[in-house]
Amino acid sequence: MLLRLLPVLAVILPLISSCIIAVWGKRFFSQIAIITAFLNALLVISLYLSGRGSPAAVNLFEVNEFLSVEFRVDPLGLYFGLLVSILWVFTAFYASGYMSHGERRQRFFVFFTLCLGITLGIAFAGNLFTFYLFYELLTLGTYPLVIHKESTESLAAGKKYLIYSFSGAALVLMAIITTFAISGSLNFAPGGIFGRIYPGIELLFMAFFIGFGVKAAVVPLHSWLPSAMVAPTPVSALLHAVAVVKSGIFAIIRITYYIFGNEILVKTGINKIALTAASLTILLGSLIALTQKNLKKRLAYSTVSQLSYILLGIFLFSRSGFTGGLMHVVNHAVLKITLFFCAGSILVMTGKSEVSQLKGIGKDMPITMLCFTIASVGLTGIPPTNGFVSKWYLSIGSLETGRVLYVVILLISALLTACYLFPVSVNAFFSQKKDNKKFNEPPGTMLIPIVILTVTGLALGIFPSITKGLIDSIVSIFY
Repeated sequence: MLLRLLPVLAVILPLISSCIIAVWGKRFFSQIAIITAFLNALLVISLYLSGRGSPAAVNLFEVNEFLSVEFRVDPLGLYFGLLVSILWVFTAFYASGYMSHGERRQRFFVFFTLCLGITLGIAFAGNLFTFYLFYELLTLGTYPLVIHKESTESLAAGKKYLIYSFSGAALVLMAIITTFAISGSLNFAPGGIFGRIYPGIELLFMAFFIGFGVKAAVVPLHSWLPSAMVAPTPVSALLHAVAVVKSGIFAIIRITYYIFGNEILVKTGINKIALTAASLTILLGSLIALTQKNLKKRLAYSTVSQLSYILLGIFLFSRSGFTGGLMHVVNHAVLKITLFFCAGSILVMTGKSEVSQLKGIGKDMPITMLCFTIASVGLTGIPPTNGFVSKWYLSIGSLETGRVLYVVILLISALLTACYLFPVSVNAFFSQKKDNKKFNEPPGTMLIPIVILTVTGLALGIFPSITKGLIDSIVSIFY
């Protein structure tokens, strides 16, 4: 019985903690956020150690005879839940240092903690109705984080974020209603719930794909993401590595494999449109990143590109491709959160945010820039980093399905990634500083998470079996 309640506790605990921070946490808000993230990680890890999830559902309450709020832990949800809960611990520690000064810190940690519970609600949602409920709550929960500074720029970015998110959500809602009308069910079932090809099912899938594609930053639905870079760096890390964009990717996986089923999508050929969209996004995201002078915006467009590596793996419909896509969910998250933490540390310690301002900074901040370099190597896909492993599987998956073009696209994107990331490190270590100011490494609360995450990226590359066991349990359901 306790095992069945663990996913519910993982969702509710952050909600309670956020209320505590709001009412009584004027002095200890960051400490409460850290403790909550740590306890939540223990809860989700306990679920994993107990047998990789219990298939039994927990029905919290019924809206009516057709709709209910239900939680269920399956291997895919557990995989996403582990990623969210573990990386949230690092972000909480980092945020405690990054947000040690400034205004509206208590409000920041209220919504920071709240969003942890909401994101785990997405991970453990037992049906499409519950999923949509938490998916929309995530938009509302992250909005105050995006507009944290309350400047003209941040308010404009927040407005854009809401317009894009709610527009996508409206399309998804119509698709959900249509799905229920056709199938009579909103439950997640491996292989899909339709059973056969209905007229117009291609349009229905595209409604889901476009609607969820907003948070997944598929071109041309991506422009909210770089605009949201005005938020504090811990928020950027959550947006780009853990919560929002990965929720969009997770949603597309759920819809593809648990609502429609890969067989229906292959027979209708609709996956070819998704593959084309993913390929264009990979290339355009990399090309635009190459032109960005602001470091965080360069990383933002990098995220746009890298997310579609995962989409490529999802829609190749091969065992190796799906394995590579799922691997990149974690590998990209670890690498990108490291890069954002490094960028935030540079901003806090030096006040510099433009790439051209970082010449010689490696001499003052060698640990930070070494970690940035290693993460850049990983994102490019060079062994022995974790980025290489996931891209290797994606390439094998492309060849298995006879799509050599996608291997070429992956290689071109890797080259472009090196072109927009490596110059940052080269200039940091081998160029002369423009001024004589001396800068220091960030405090331990910020530097330690960076170092641990960098080592984690290397460990996941050298020992890919760390994640592959759970990934294989997901992939084996379908292939």
